[in-house]
Amino acid sequence: MASIRERNGKFNVIYSYTNEKGERKQKWETYETKAEAKRRKKEIEYKKEMGSFVVRKCKTLDELITEYVALYGKENWALSTYEGNVSLINNYTIIFWMMTCY
Repeated sequence: MASIRERNGKFNVIYSYTNEKGERKQKWETYETKAEAKRRKKEIEYKKEMGSFVVRKCKTLDELITEYVALYGKENWALSTYEGNVSLINNYTIIFWMMTCY
C-alpha cells in the first residue's frame, strides 16, 4: 500500500518494499503536483497487486539534468544564463540522449 504526503509544496509517494536481502525498506518519491503523485500511487498499487512491481533504482539522464537545473541553476545562475542553459539542454542534450538510447 502506498500513501501520499505533502511536504514543502511538493507531494511524496511513500511505499514499502522488500529488497534482495529480504529486508523491509521504505521508499519516498517526490512529485511536483498531486496529480502526478496520485498517478504514481495507483501505478505502484496496481503493479504490487499484479506481482510485477519493481523499485526504481535510477533516474534517466533527462530527469537528472532537469532536477539539477531546478535545484542548482535557479539558485546560482543569472536569469539569462539560466534561460540559455535550459534552452541548450532542451534543444540538444536531452534530444541527443533520447535518440541514442532508443
